[in-house]
Amino acid sequence: MSASKTGSALADLSSQLAAAVESASKSVVAIHARRRIPSSGIVWREGIVVSASHTVRRDEDIAITLANGDSTTATLVGRDPATDLVALKLKGNKPEVGARADAENSRIGSLVLAVGRPGANTTASFGIISAVNEGWRTWQGSRIDRLFRLDLSIYDGFSGGPLVDPSGRILGLNNSALAQGAAAALSAAAVDRVLDELLERGYVRRAFLGIAVHPVSIGAGLVKQLHLQQDTGTMVMSLVEDGPAEKAGVIVGDVLIEANGQPLKQPSDLLDALGSPGSTSLNVKLLRGGVLQSVSITPADRREPEAGRR
Repeated sequence: MSASKTGSALADLSSQLAAAVESASKSVVAIHARRRIPSSGIVWREGIVVSASHTVRRDEDIAITLANGDSTTATLVGRDPATDLVALKLKGNKPEVGARADAENSRIGSLVLAVGRPGANTTASFGIISAVNEGWRTWQGSRIDRLFRLDLSIYDGFSGGPLVDPSGRILGLNNSALAQGAAAALSAAAVDRVLDELLERGYVRRAFLGIAVHPVSIGAGLVKQLHLQQDTGTMVMSLVEDGPAEKAGVIVGDVLIEANGQPLKQPSDLLDALGSPGSTSLNVKLLRGGVLQSVSITPADRREPEAGRR
């Protein structure tokens, strides 16, 4: 390709990216709910703004600056600590809702832009999607449907702003806290799922057993004697008083072997086995004093994750 054609192609790409930022910024607001600088938020649905929960430190009288410079306020709809998502309801004003991208556009290597509004003006960062993690777990142990890992610079106001494709359509919501400082974004589908629950009840229901476990080895002799298909399990280290597991008869020292037919070799396996709160009981096989037993546990509803508990 000649130098003139290369220059023309780069100029076209530059104009396209600038137009994408301009288009996306119409649905990006500044949220004045923390010290120092404002954070970014996205008008996700009519009258509803979503952002990163850790950037919104207030629950009442939250000041918002819209893309056109107008000021308004918002009230808290709900928070989900596990996905670090917060939902706010705007008072009066109904700014433009951000356009969504086709989910198929979110591929590894795709060009993306992170857009923010840490004040009156828009900021942007350019890079690629470096990884797409399905069923990714936060450091708290909670599962996120889909998380994008990003190769781009993080600026003030990054968290809470949109991740957009080269046409300016939204792929997800940026958040550096989920990956402990690295650039990442919740997919639009994950945001929608959490937002639906926040709008319905103000929090996200998560299954809770009231149990803390640790991986342990099972002796070869016991594996052979009981015809087990695995030589590791998860030992119960503590129980929440009157929690679902304790009510089902589980005691400290039990070694959990499987749940609903799936092996429990590590704590994350137990998390994977959990369904929705109040859903069909979890059929658990466990070892107690060298004897194989079965118990049925019905998960309860938990609002927020507790450190070390599942």
